[in-house]
Amino acid sequence: MTVAPALDPALLPTVPPMSVADVLDRQDGVYWVVKDANSVFLWVNQNFADLVGMDKSELIGHQDSRAEHVAHDKEVMASGKPLLNFHETIAVPSKDGGMVNVDIVTQKGLLRAPGSKDTIGITVCFSLKDPVT
Repeated sequence: MTVAPALDPALLPTVPPMSVADVLDRQDGVYWVVKDANSVFLWVNQNFADLVGMDKSELIGHQDSRAEHVAHDKEVMASGKPLLNFHETIAVPSKDGGMVNVDIVTQKGLLRAPGSKDTIGITVCFSLKDPVT
């Protein structure tokens, strides 16, 4: 009988091994954000940082300044229900140095405390409505 080697739960059995964060950073056209109950960024993927023209370090630990997005976060946490296939916009830097609104399709879910149903934040996953090719 062959015994399978113990797997490191922090790594996926890809070749080469990758963490879940590595995978989320490398998804084409998918943007991921995790925020606490006050809409402070706890984690963002590289796609999101690139889209908004900031380094991850400039985002993580800072509150989301997009009032409309924060309002949606609060609504989801208050309702206890995810917000799925929600069409909204996000302002992003344009090539000319200004800002431009782009249409996105968003999924917002509840971040629960381990071993509990207590809501401690929100997860956000979105894509551009009209991806750039």
